[in-house]
Amino acid sequence: MSEQQLEPSDIWKAIKDLRIAMLTTPDGGELVSRPMSSLVRPDDGAIYFVTRMDAKVGEIGQSTPVNLAYADTGKNLYVSVTGQAQTSQDRAKLRELWSMWVEAWLPEGPDGDDVALITVTPDHAKIWDATSSKLIYTGKVVKAVATQRPPDGGTVAEVDMESGSQRSQSSAAPDTETMDRYGKALEDATDGIDASSAGGGI
Repeated sequence: MSEQQLEPSDIWKAIKDLRIAMLTTPDGGELVSRPMSSLVRPDDGAIYFVTRMDAKVGEIGQSTPVNLAYADTGKNLYVSVTGQAQTSQDRAKLRELWSMWVEAWLPEGPDGDDVALITVTPDHAKIWDATSSKLIYTGKVVKAVATQRPPDGGTVAEVDMESGSQRSQSSAAPDTETMDRYGKALEDATDGIDASSAGGGI
């Protein structure tokens, strides 16, 4: 399998339209994940979340290490982004990012006392691209069982989001059952929060 040569721009492109991210943060010695609606801004080199103060990441102004997990099960595309998050009440940026989708969940507007902005600056990203639909991948699995040879699982690539350096390797993609379970779990987690996470997360 040929290796892909990826740049940070490839990661930005991959996640730009993947609206929901599972945001994982440290909380009292544990790791806690919640679905959040992300606003990806490659020109800023940042990923934003408009939320309420009670969903803040750490203390105002302090940096907190976080992970963002994105999944497009229709394309067998999965992205993990690590970086630093800061919670603020940057009114200028909140007004810039404001939309009717945010307004639906935060009717007090961008100047509301309880409205906050989480800004994630990515450090590193990892992308799994199975390069084919689940139907095609299932066919590969059936063939692999018959031939006793592992299927072509696509490519895993790691990208340093700051310097643009990249490492790439071949890897077996998740099996169909695992992908289906992950997709169902993501659907369940985001069911009913069509734009809700833009206004607060869970």
